[in-house]
Amino acid sequence: MTSNNVKQRATATKTSLVSDQRGKTQWETPYENIVFRVIRFIAIFLFACTATLIVWASVPVFLTVDPLLRKMGIKRYYSVLEVLSRAWAKSMLWIMNIRVRTEGLELLNNEKEVPTTIMYQHTSYLDPVILQAYCPIPSKYIFKKELIFLLPVVFVLAYIAGHIPINRKKKDSAIESINEAASIMLNEKRSISISPEGTRSRDGNIQEFKKGPFHLAIKSNSVIIPVCFFGNYEIWNIHTTFPYNGETCIRFHSPKQISKSTSIDTLLSEVRESMIDSVSKPPKDFNPFPSKPSASHAILYLIINLLLAIYTLNHFNFISLF
Repeated sequence: MTSNNVKQRATATKTSLVSDQRGKTQWETPYENIVFRVIRFIAIFLFACTATLIVWASVPVFLTVDPLLRKMGIKRYYSVLEVLSRAWAKSMLWIMNIRVRTEGLELLNNEKEVPTTIMYQHTSYLDPVILQAYCPIPSKYIFKKELIFLLPVVFVLAYIAGHIPINRKKKDSAIESINEAASIMLNEKRSISISPEGTRSRDGNIQEFKKGPFHLAIKSNSVIIPVCFFGNYEIWNIHTTFPYNGETCIRFHSPKQISKSTSIDTLLSEVRESMIDSVSKPPKDFNPFPSKPSASHAILYLIINLLLAIYTLNHFNFISLF
């Protein structure tokens, strides 16, 4: 056995903590065979394509049924669209063999039907998926308008589902979108999820905050709920094409009440400092890689899809097996 293999085996069985200069705890990523990571990526890509087709097919259903459910007094959390969205997110995490720990859910009981700005730390592709799966407050996302033209099958659907496109390259357009979002939040008691950093962190640390999300919160007279993640960066960050599996934690902070007279600079500083302090204190005994790497769920999902494909082709006489 070569010395490199010995080092890789040692890394695979032992995960050590690393503290960066700002106090954020990071974990060393264990060695995992690239084949498992590629299989995991192929599985979630196939699932994302399938789920997108299912949601497109259900558009007439949720556009018709969800308004009726609201008139009947049923909470938005139980709408067709929200149930589908949570199912999509949790299925994605299951396929990736990712377990999620939650903290602070009990703090959100009184914020489910009031305008809320959920400001989340953005370090990973997983952030919005985990937030969608485990946040008890249904919310919409703000996304870059150019994505509609780059990937219309997904982002036209996102627009139909109520998510808000924003042109960040044009200041006037961005301000108009923020004002529109604030109006929707006020009139319909909606919630918006947005990263005040604007984009994913390249090193896992919290970046400088943009003022746009705080303008949105003040204009909509909403409460702010900061959200932090642990383990997301290590499992699937901006530098990693193929994700690992493991455990993550989503931490909800206490809702922060604000008013229109609140200074944006003061509000931004308070929220950012609270999030920096939070990420320096990981959950007790937390480790994003608590066990050996596994792609068992991804492999099972691919096998099921292969069997379904063979059955379908055989049923319509494209192939003959029986």
